[in-house]
Amino acid sequence: MNLNKIKSMIQKISETPNVKKVIDDVQTATSEIQAQLQKINTDDAVKKYKELVKKVSTKEKQLQKEVTMVVAKFKKTAAEVEKNLESYKKKAQVQRTKIEKTIQAKAAQLSKPKKATVKKSTVKKATAKKKVAVKKAARKA
Repeated sequence: MNLNKIKSMIQKISETPNVKKVIDDVQTATSEIQAQLQKINTDDAVKKYKELVKKVSTKEKQLQKEVTMVVAKFKKTAAEVEKNLESYKKKAQVQRTKIEKTIQAKAAQLSKPKKATVKKSTVKKATAKKKVAVKKAARKA
């Protein structure tokens, strides 16, 4: 068969009223299916979007709770550190004043003129010599 003959046969078949009705029915069904597909795709997309929004909002709430807890712990720790620093500062000041007093006392002791201190052994020898001299004087007399 020739290509022209095939084309003419198709044209004759398509011109019959039953075939035209079937073609019209197929075309309307196709357009309805496409419309339904778009509608279904949009509905599915909206459902998916709503699900994702719910998940994101719950995760955001969880994240906010975690951040709040961490910030609270950080503030508590910072307050404890501040308190400890203050107590250490007070202790350091007390130690500083003690050391300053000790240094001042030592400086005052060193700056005083020294008294002539006589050793006890020297004093004992002198008194012993006096006793011997007194005894000799008593013998002579």
